[in-house]
Amino acid sequence: MLILKNCNFITDLVEGFGEAAGDILVDQDRIKTIAPCGTLQANEGDQVLDMQGQYVLPGLFDLHIHLTLSGGETLVDNAKSPIQQALDAVKYAADTLMAGFTTVRDVGSSYNVAVELRNAIQAGNFYGPNIIACGRIVTATECGNDYFQGMYAEADGKTEIWKAVREEMKRGADFIKIMGTGAVMNPGGEPGQPIYTLDELKAVVEAAAFKDTYVATHCHGTQAIKNSILAGVRTIEHATILDDEAIEMLKDSTTSYIVPTLTSLYALADSVPDTSIFMKAKAQKILGCLKEGLRKAYEAGLVIGFGTDQGGVPLVHGENADEFALRRDFWGMKELDIIKQATINSAKIVRVEQDYGTLKSGKVADIIAVSKNPLEDISAFRNNLTTVVKSGCVVKA
Repeated sequence: MLILKNCNFITDLVEGFGEAAGDILVDQDRIKTIAPCGTLQANEGDQVLDMQGQYVLPGLFDLHIHLTLSGGETLVDNAKSPIQQALDAVKYAADTLMAGFTTVRDVGSSYNVAVELRNAIQAGNFYGPNIIACGRIVTATECGNDYFQGMYAEADGKTEIWKAVREEMKRGADFIKIMGTGAVMNPGGEPGQPIYTLDELKAVVEAAAFKDTYVATHCHGTQAIKNSILAGVRTIEHATILDDEAIEMLKDSTTSYIVPTLTSLYALADSVPDTSIFMKAKAQKILGCLKEGLRKAYEAGLVIGFGTDQGGVPLVHGENADEFALRRDFWGMKELDIIKQATINSAKIVRVEQDYGTLKSGKVADIIAVSKNPLEDISAFRNNLTTVVKSGCVVKA
């Protein structure tokens, strides 16, 4: 058994216990009890952590990372062998877990590395977060697809799309990721330009649903965002150029959610003098749209997920928590809302809220602690993380 005593809580993230402080009893990989401070008695052999009033929360989610990218120059990553990429990904996963992110979604890795690493972590061979992996990204035939070696599966039209979806599921994917528009981080295509037609998007969603899973789409442009909503895509990644109509469509939808990634675009546009010229120019072009559209989406009350694009230039794995302060400063989001985005919102979006996203008796014991109140200083996740518990195992204390 593991006991975390003298915890302070953010009450919105605790279920079945109404007090602002308490003790947590963990039995194997699950939370067994949350009780008032001082009421849980340790038995011989139990591990006890005295949190001394630190703020204890559910483990964090990052719904948008790339475990075979390093945050450095893409051409350097591409020059690595598949084995080297896999070995690096082991380190990146461990760094991410030690930063308090106990569940991540890999939205595109080369050579099926994220799927195999997920399996190895589940088998207990390595420390790392829960990985939800898509395998390769399904995309239409486009220039730029060769920029990230081994990361894309080309498919045009309904027949090829069904085949590609089935192939990725055969290779072990948890969900399907597609390219809905051109990208910032490869030289082919324009970020606002649709890649798939509405009928093709519907085919992807239909094929994924047939395998009991969902679709995430890389999507910067307004028309592709709207088409994704109409097709029933579950997560719209980046969601950069949102207009009022798209926001209303999202409000009315019961199936589609947005996962913006501010850190990546902000860093590319403003903070990295040696970034490839084409990346910097594209990021600068759409950053203003990102600010206005997401501010409106937030004010409209949309359920928003938490993603960073970690691994993309210039984002180093383990620094995922930089996204918290940026969301507050750039979009004017309240601290509690951002914390919910990184916990219960993201858990609901990827359909794992029955086991993750809040502290509750019976849920998986993925738990973190910070020494400062994150409602008062949201940079606490970056600067004051003290404890990480993954599936009941203390990995940082």
